[in-house]
Amino acid sequence: MLKKFKNWLIENNYKINTAKDYEGRIERLCKKENISLDMLIQNIANILPEYETGDKYAYGNRSHTSVKQALRRFNKFLSVEVR
Repeated sequence: MLKKFKNWLIENNYKINTAKDYEGRIERLCKKENISLDMLIQNIANILPEYETGDKYAYGNRSHTSVKQALRRFNKFLSVEVR
């Protein structure tokens, strides 16, 4: 699924380095949270707000908000992928 996400980003005019970075950030977030990718997918609507304004805001803002941006793009990818 993460490879499809990376390819989707590239197809949507993201630079290859950004696509790889976002792919890695999603993977590292799952490890940090100790959750599977499937768990993230099922609960992204609850997890994303924690990084945008909730308890995990500081982590979400790391590296010029790259963590939040990766989560936002992954959420958008999932909404397109489900159709």
